[in-house]
Amino acid sequence: MCEVDIRELLELAQLEETYARELEKLAQSIKHPALRALLESIAKDSEKHALMYKAMTELIIKTQPFISEKEYGEIAEVMGKHIETEMKMLEKAKDILSSSGDPRIKLLVSAIVDDETRHHKLLLSIKGNIAEAETLTEELLWQMIWKESPWHGAPGG
Repeated sequence: MCEVDIRELLELAQLEETYARELEKLAQSIKHPALRALLESIAKDSEKHALMYKAMTELIIKTQPFISEKEYGEIAEVMGKHIETEMKMLEKAKDILSSSGDPRIKLLVSAIVDDETRHHKLLLSIKGNIAEAETLTEELLWQMIWKESPWHGAPGG
């Protein structure tokens, strides 16, 4: 049985959605571009968190479909390109951070560097812990069919 309370996850998702709407409304009322961008960014993070809480409930209550080898290949390809792009963007953001003397620019770029660093780690983790782990390979399929079979592919065992 799962130790996580599904109702609590759904309540957290609802709170995140409410918080996101409030921040978005506030951001829209502000003319200062940096402050508006930061508030909108935080609102989008809250929307993302709500999606994650909802995904957790689905992991708990539903059987998850396997990922086909073809799908995994597509996921791995796109994620690989994105990981490379994230690394390039991270390096450029770090360059801006080290060269700027404007504390406002430093604040914004620091937030980007933090996000890009987390995204890079998360993409690597997703690839290994979800996409790869939940891929139904031909080898795994045959193991599932024959592992517990008394016949092991031959008549009479």
